[in-house]
Amino acid sequence: MSAMSFFEHQAVARRNTRLLIVLFGIAVIALMVLTGFLVAAFTGGVEMYNTTTTSEPATSYLLQWDIILAAMGMTLSAISLAVLFKWYRLKGGGKVVAESLGGRRLSPDSRDPVERKVLNVVEEMAIAANMPVPPVYLLEQEQGINAFAAGYSPRDAVIGVTRGCVENLTRDQLQGVIAHEIAHILNGDMRMNIRIMAILNGILFISHAGYILLRTGAFSRRNDKNPLPILGLGLLIIGAIGVLFGNIIKAAVSREREYLADASAVQFTRNPDGIGGALEQIGALSGAGGEIAGSQVASKNADEASHLFFGQAVSKAVSLFSTHPPLKKRIKRIRPNWDGTYRANPVQELKSELDTEQKAQNQADKAKKVLTGALGTIAVGGILGGGPAQGAANQYADTGTSSEQASEASEAEQKHNAMRNEVRQIEGAEAFVFAMALSSESSIRQQQLSVVVEQHGRTLAERTEHDFTQINNMPLEERLPLIELAVPALKSLSKPDAHGMLATLDQLVEADTKVSLYEWCLLQMVQRYVRAEFEPNKRVPKVNIRKQSDAEYTLSVLAFYGHQDESNALAAFAAAAESFGRSLKPFARQAFSFGDLSDALDRIDQWSVTEKERMVKAWVACAQHDGEINVVERKLLTTLSACIGEPLPQEFPAQ
Repeated sequence: MSAMSFFEHQAVARRNTRLLIVLFGIAVIALMVLTGFLVAAFTGGVEMYNTTTTSEPATSYLLQWDIILAAMGMTLSAISLAVLFKWYRLKGGGKVVAESLGGRRLSPDSRDPVERKVLNVVEEMAIAANMPVPPVYLLEQEQGINAFAAGYSPRDAVIGVTRGCVENLTRDQLQGVIAHEIAHILNGDMRMNIRIMAILNGILFISHAGYILLRTGAFSRRNDKNPLPILGLGLLIIGAIGVLFGNIIKAAVSREREYLADASAVQFTRNPDGIGGALEQIGALSGAGGEIAGSQVASKNADEASHLFFGQAVSKAVSLFSTHPPLKKRIKRIRPNWDGTYRANPVQELKSELDTEQKAQNQADKAKKVLTGALGTIAVGGILGGGPAQGAANQYADTGTSSEQASEASEAEQKHNAMRNEVRQIEGAEAFVFAMALSSESSIRQQQLSVVVEQHGRTLAERTEHDFTQINNMPLEERLPLIELAVPALKSLSKPDAHGMLATLDQLVEADTKVSLYEWCLLQMVQRYVRAEFEPNKRVPKVNIRKQSDAEYTLSVLAFYGHQDESNALAAFAAAAESFGRSLKPFARQAFSFGDLSDALDRIDQWSVTEKERMVKAWVACAQHDGEINVVERKLLTTLSACIGEPLPQEFPAQ
């Protein structure tokens, strides 16, 4: 399938999704009106009376609109309370959903080869997507091939995978599945999925209310005059119809988003056989049990979250209720030449991959022991590079490189593997973040280390100082992306420990009584990533009324910090405004406030995914206007995009 056809599929999926969301809203309003009229009929809002004409008597109805509107208002309030209750239950973000499905959070430094396999793939895919590495949950008891992404934004997103998914798929196929889930994160599907779960709970509340009234009336001693059973039956019927149509629309929305995520995953990995092969394995695992058996999830909460999964998690008798398109149709879109045969992966191939993963882990453990010297000569791209170590000496021997150069390359690779291993551990991630805040001036650095000793003990302080020696010669702008590797470990901290770590980081930054641009960027990234674990859906005021001024302020900061000459800064701002698609006016050159910039980013973080994409593209256009992205611009771009949970574009130039 050509690249253009994938773009066409994405456009069609987005258009259909918008239409279905409108239908969902209409269905909810219609349900509210019907329920309001039913309640009004039992409370005097609809009166029947006889009228006599010259011919014959007739029956007429008198509508008491004040009572009807009051009944509708009460219905809306009841539905809203049920929605808010569910929303409150889900306010913890992706981890709440994952735990409700039986997921166990994997330790980022796990040594288990099965766990290490999925952790490495998630890490590689997230880094390639320019987003923080999400925590991973394993659904231990689920043998079907399935996965999901849940959360409100990339900062609090989690990825869940079934054990069957990890054990039955090759590494390439697992990459395709994870790329599919990351596409859901980047497309903004997660927040919409949680909203659908909350709205359906509100619709279901009408049926519950009807059932309660029906039961209450059944035990009444005056059943002949008690209207509650009839009202309850009416609410039960209306609620059932609402749930029926709600689930139909939910399934239709989910199917369109699955097509979009499939197409995005192919673009992302450039490997249609990855996700195509994963879908084929679902069919192969199903056997005679039907295509659903290969991706089935047994959790009692699977039905409620069925639209989150990679494959059809719950069997549906009617395809209209299926949250996912048929397997064959999905595979054909990705691999048009597929012959329709489901071929299972050879067991030996899967075992060999796990052995390779174990050997890579052993190499990383050995590298940790020889982690000495500085990492300043290693580019951030090397540190962030994915995949197991492959024996650098042999690799360089094939190209005619000297043994001395091969030895240096092997040592560098050992160092970067050891650093990756360091930030996967909770204490290692803490030490690494503290090390990034240490001053290059010895006297100030000793004061900072004393703070670490006082707050966290001498062992962590020594580890912090050691990590500082590894990154000391690394350019400041190359250090910031490393934080995204440490995110899963930092998110594993308990709430008190996390707040303690952030308080210590504040003290380290303030040790020299001033905050540099680099230090502000470091604080913003760490604070927002860690706090998203405990406050994933934080609301802020004045989002809509400050949209234009927030866009103008952030672009002004980027333009004037990135260009010394005012005319060049104004030209860069104008290019960014054109990219953004609005008439914007720059703020005058001034001593911009980091506090004001933080507040503006809080509000921009509440924008829609499409608006945030436009904002990031405008930031990049501003930085690239003069043909290059300097050190200051790179630091700002990395931080600004991280603060609003929107990754930098794939085409963003490497350092």
